[in-house]
Amino acid sequence: MPSVHDNKAANYRANGISKLTIAISVIVIIIVILAFTNPSRTDFYKWLESEYGIHVSYDINETTYTQIMNGQEKNLNFRSGHIQHVGIFTTYDELYTDAEGNEIKIKALGIMNMFFKR
Repeated sequence: MPSVHDNKAANYRANGISKLTIAISVIVIIIVILAFTNPSRTDFYKWLESEYGIHVSYDINETTYTQIMNGQEKNLNFRSGHIQHVGIFTTYDELYTDAEGNEIKIKALGIMNMFFKR
């Protein structure tokens, strides 16, 4: 003869949604939101300009990088960069040098349409 406890467990599974199903659904929703709010490369360039004063301009043949600090504009040379796009977030590592050879290292994490220095 089945116990009262067995009937409650069977009724809960038959009439309701299990806790595991709810947890999996919440995780999937969070991942989808993170994927849709992952900032783009264009968003990164906007952040780069507001945070570091580095402006990126495009020409048919080349990309130009300039930095405006204390009202002075100087040209930068792009040395290297690495982007790791994970789907729910993106990391950026970029290295620039100015005319004097000073290095400017940029490390950022993009998630939920925001950027954070790392």
